[in-house]
Amino acid sequence: MRLEYDVIVVGAGHAGCEAAVAAARLGASTLLITADLNRVAQMSCNPAVGGIAKGQIVREIDALGGCMGIVADETAIQFRMLNRSKGPAVWSPRVQSDRVKFSERWRDILESTPGLYLFQDMVVSLMFNDDNTAVRGVVTQLGVEFSAPRVILTNGTFLGGLMHFGKTRIPGGRISEPSSEGLTQQLINLGFEAGRMKTGTPARIDARSIDFSLCEMQCGDDTIIPEDNRAVEPERRDFHKFSFLPHVRRRLKCRPCFITHTNVRTHRVLHDNLADSPLYNGQIQSVGPRYCPSIETKITTFADKESHQLFLEPEGETTNEYYINGFSSSMPWQVQLEALRHIDALRDVQFYRPGYAIEYDYFPPTQLTHDLQTKRISGLYFAGQINGTTGYEEAAAQGLMAGINAVLSLRGQSPLILGRDTAYIGVLIDDLVTKGVDEPYRMFTSRAEYRILLRQDDADMRLTPIGYELGLADEERYNTMVRKRDQRDYLIRMLGEIKVSPSPEVNAWLEERGCEPLKGGVRMIDLLRRPQISIEDLYGYFPSFYKCVEDTDVEIREEVMEAAGIMVKYEGYIARERALADKARRLEDLRLPAAIDYMTIHALSTEARQKLTAIRPATIGAASRIPGVSPADISILLVLLGR
Repeated sequence: MRLEYDVIVVGAGHAGCEAAVAAARLGASTLLITADLNRVAQMSCNPAVGGIAKGQIVREIDALGGCMGIVADETAIQFRMLNRSKGPAVWSPRVQSDRVKFSERWRDILESTPGLYLFQDMVVSLMFNDDNTAVRGVVTQLGVEFSAPRVILTNGTFLGGLMHFGKTRIPGGRISEPSSEGLTQQLINLGFEAGRMKTGTPARIDARSIDFSLCEMQCGDDTIIPEDNRAVEPERRDFHKFSFLPHVRRRLKCRPCFITHTNVRTHRVLHDNLADSPLYNGQIQSVGPRYCPSIETKITTFADKESHQLFLEPEGETTNEYYINGFSSSMPWQVQLEALRHIDALRDVQFYRPGYAIEYDYFPPTQLTHDLQTKRISGLYFAGQINGTTGYEEAAAQGLMAGINAVLSLRGQSPLILGRDTAYIGVLIDDLVTKGVDEPYRMFTSRAEYRILLRQDDADMRLTPIGYELGLADEERYNTMVRKRDQRDYLIRMLGEIKVSPSPEVNAWLEERGCEPLKGGVRMIDLLRRPQISIEDLYGYFPSFYKCVEDTDVEIREEVMEAAGIMVKYEGYIARERALADKARRLEDLRLPAAIDYMTIHALSTEARQKLTAIRPATIGAASRIPGVSPADISILLVLLGR
């Protein structure tokens, strides 16, 4: 039994699993401690991965060499690319996953990773050096002391967790699981600031009690719907997945989701019982996620709406358990049941379990540096909901970065800090560290000022070289990226070389697509720049282009065709945004002295002095993004640096 490690990770949620695997794969002896090894990477809320901006994060995790994308693909029962009606900068992949198989696949990865050890127990306190400036290990509920110079806390909703089922309150970090006590108070005693946040989850219901004939079927992008309206096996198109690795495949049968709606009768039941809602009777005081409101919040905030859309999502490939997306609630279970039974499709609904709200402790992330290490305690890292975020994807990204940076710190190397123009992960961490949170943080494409540069289709081009240099992305992944890049560039080069001459047939084809006919010869790349024409159109119509594609040594995958088309169509926008990012990056290279005393710089505004003293940004760029620090304050700092 080993008691000494390089890195200890506390908690085996999505952040903890990524952190532990990353640290171990980078060569650190790593211990992952969790209360229940049968519930690793548990999907506590909806059984889905990805979504708006979240899908980009998962692709970035995969590109760096993380595991979430692979696990999501191998346990997926449906795939959709969201926002297809908009530009590719905001296209976002999302999958429905088999919740049980997702956890099982993660357990396989954890147990097969060399250098990674598992221990089932609850961490109740941390151990520090004599002057409490550096962490040196943890103490568990069983009294076991494990030592390590680097500790990563990924406690999720378990720190002081309290669940609300109407007026019934049960301590716990998740249904049927105990809360974690002791760590919060210990850190507060050391000078850390802590707060409380709230999240919630809907009821789970039995498919045998749903009248699906009264619902609208919603299938994945690659599902064939024959005339009898029954979903069948998907076409295994290679880009309908997260992972950039070609051998990673979706293995499970596809299943559709269903859409139904609440109604006036449902709302009346909820309205009549608001006095029993912990959100409205004062029982819950903490802040919940604004972008994922409970059903009682919806009917109050949008009182003029007579119905709200609900998605009925299967929890797995074969189970009868369904998740009611859009009906998160902390109302008494009897009220939830009565309200749902006023929906025609759910008139006979049977619960697996009711919905509930949960309050938990978090630590404002402005207490961290950009490597996710705490400013007060050397070697101590926070990742996931402990930092005030919400979502599996945001947690996994933080865990991956904390695991990487903990090992780099052990080696005496500089931390890996991803820029806002490099990755959504960089936007996420920079927002947390410089701006803090006043509600559970959720990533959106609108948070990224350079989202044309951060598309989901090229996450491998941006990040796989970084992961490969670290040693996290293996040679197969790197070679796959190089092959894709070469094939993409080959297609773009051929489009620039092939000429198209006007002819009655070509002009008729163009006019069918709403395009102006040709008056003279053009390069094929110019045709592709027309908004009405896709690269697939050119591939299907022009034999010259088809022959170029088919004559290559390596089969060009559909995702490569799509990437080439995006690069051509949005070339001008990409170049302009790159120039803006490069200009802004100059501020990131201007480092602020660590010992600077902002309170003595009276030319700064009072708010700026207070914020800069509290957050202590590392660069002028980071300082410019702190709320309350004005452009005038930045100009003053630039003058001082110039001196």
